[in-house]
Amino acid sequence: MAEATQNLPIEDLQRDPARWWGMGEVVRLSIPAVLSTVSFSIMQFVDRLMVSMVNPESLSAQAVAGLWSFVPLSLFMGVLGCVSTFASQNLGAGQKERAALYGWQGLWLSWIAAAGLALLILPARWLFTLFPHEEAVINLETAYFRILIAGSVFALSSNAITNFFLGIHKPVYPLISGVAGNVVNFVVAYVLIFGKLGMPQLGLKGAGIASVVGSAVQMLVLFGVFGMGKYAREYQVWRQWRLSGQAMLELLKIGIPAGAMFLGDILMWALFMAYIIGGFGLVDLTAGGILFSYWQFCFMPALGVGFAAAAIVGRCCGARQPWLAWRRAHAALILVEVYMVSAGVFMWLFRDGLVRLFNEHHDPAIQAAATKVFIFMLICQAFDALNVIFIGALRGAGDTLWPGIMQLALAYVLGIGGSAFVAWTWPEWGTLGPWSVATAYIMLLGLVMWVRFLRGKWKSMTVVKEPAMLVVTDEAGLLPPP
Repeated sequence: MAEATQNLPIEDLQRDPARWWGMGEVVRLSIPAVLSTVSFSIMQFVDRLMVSMVNPESLSAQAVAGLWSFVPLSLFMGVLGCVSTFASQNLGAGQKERAALYGWQGLWLSWIAAAGLALLILPARWLFTLFPHEEAVINLETAYFRILIAGSVFALSSNAITNFFLGIHKPVYPLISGVAGNVVNFVVAYVLIFGKLGMPQLGLKGAGIASVVGSAVQMLVLFGVFGMGKYAREYQVWRQWRLSGQAMLELLKIGIPAGAMFLGDILMWALFMAYIIGGFGLVDLTAGGILFSYWQFCFMPALGVGFAAAAIVGRCCGARQPWLAWRRAHAALILVEVYMVSAGVFMWLFRDGLVRLFNEHHDPAIQAAATKVFIFMLICQAFDALNVIFIGALRGAGDTLWPGIMQLALAYVLGIGGSAFVAWTWPEWGTLGPWSVATAYIMLLGLVMWVRFLRGKWKSMTVVKEPAMLVVTDEAGLLPPP
């Protein structure tokens, strides 16, 4: 097979065996990843809906503390996202055992990181006293933050194994584990938030405990598939379990810029919500939390397609077929553009009723503030699709340093600096000012990442030691059956 392929003319080697830029392959790999992110989004939405029934302070605290608990995790999750890069490129190069090696390095990094993050538990209250929030909100934020950080080992470990399976094009297992974890999360949250089945009514604390329990279930399911059965044999999983200094350094070299990029983005939005929007008062902070609750329904399913695009681009780069990677990335973009724009239009048209779901106490000020800012979600969708696909595609190719630097520069010069300047210079504009600048940041970032991909520097990058020279695609039937 290899010798026959090598004798083919170069135009035959570069011919795409799939129609429509491989749209069918993108859809097949995206469906489990999308269902997994949708399942997570639904669970987060229901969580927030239940918390909103307690009081507005709990909803505001959940939005802020949830973001801030994710800030330190995001650095490591960005690094762990590159486990998919190494797994997919080694899959494309025919080096399956090295895919498992990087899966294990992701687990080791998760355990080390969780031990370090535990140091944030005690000084948590000091962090939230820095924000211009009411005392009751600060108390809720502190408790919720501490619970989520204490359980971070489960979320990080799940993320490491999830990215291994995404990289080897087996997204169904993250889907199964995610649904199992979300079901457990829902049941535990309902019992603890409202004090059912004889349990104490814990409100927001109950939601935090439920999130940790759900993450633990997800991790156990994933590790069971990773460590036992046919994939443990096929990828020689238990031969690769040791901490490898060289492999860890390789992962960190590609992963740290990606992690810094992810951290920078999450930290930017955390600062934006806590300081800039929070500075306008509880009503606007609650309105921002409601907007974020719906924004994730636009973003998270698209992120599932982005994960699939990153894995396909990585596999194509590992097999030395950048022309296929280019086509698959743009096929993914078409899917995401159609979805995100449609979702944005739907939420804009029905914004009044959607806000009422969270406005349990029928506060007219919250209703007016939240419906007003939905316009920004509508404007952003087409450009956010560029972010989702091309940040993922560049990461799949191993191009993380330049995108990371550009994202950080735009996030803090325009996203934070510009928003703060507008908020403080023209406070009479209310939150419309900073939301406008944040929208401009999303639009510009999407265009920058698209241009970076089109310029093609990523085509010469690889993270595998002996890249393959052959086309390996699902359409050709060369990948192992699921």
